Amino acid sequence: MLNVGVSRRFAIAVMGQDRPGIVASVAGALLELHGNVEDVATSILRGHFAMMLMVAAPADVDRAVIDTALSPLRAGALAIDAWEVRGPLSTVEATHVLSVYGPDQAGIVHAVAQSLSDLSVNICDMVCRLHEGSPPLYTLTVEVAVPEEVEPEQVADAVATAVRPLGLESTLSPIERSLL
Repeated sequence: MLNVGVSRRFAIAVMGQDRPGIVASVAGALLELHGNVEDVATSILRGHFAMMLMVAAPADVDRAVIDTALSPLRAGALAIDAWEVRGPLSTVEATHVLSVYGPDQAGIVHAVAQSLSDLSVNICDMVCRLHEGSPPLYTLTVEVAVPEEVEPEQVADAVATAVRPLGLESTLSPIERSLL
């Protein structure tokens, strides 16, 4: 059920040792407060579960109320933080997918992120994985929003220039939108 009188929104971060039931527990605690989970992203990071949520809540729900509702979950070894989000709601739609892969080493994420930032390209979603092996392989997949005034080829060239000295390969592909 959507909250007609929603007047507050909260960002909530959850992290802890992965196990089944974390999403159900957090979502259930928020539902008890008549909170509506609007956006959520989860991932398992080397055995640890991570989740970010955007939650709409009634006016009488504040951070202290959310902290109290989620406190029993902290006893289950989860780190949880919440903060109120203000300002306009907007969504940035990704226009391209960037893939980077090669030998693992420090500095990959920074090199890619800096080259994107230099062109005002917004990172919408990013997944990085270390694949064990000999040698270890690092893969990075980023959904980005390329501004209209920037040519995609500029982005592809900037990232390639940034990662080539690290021995990495990169590709940039447009996201194909289909009508639903």
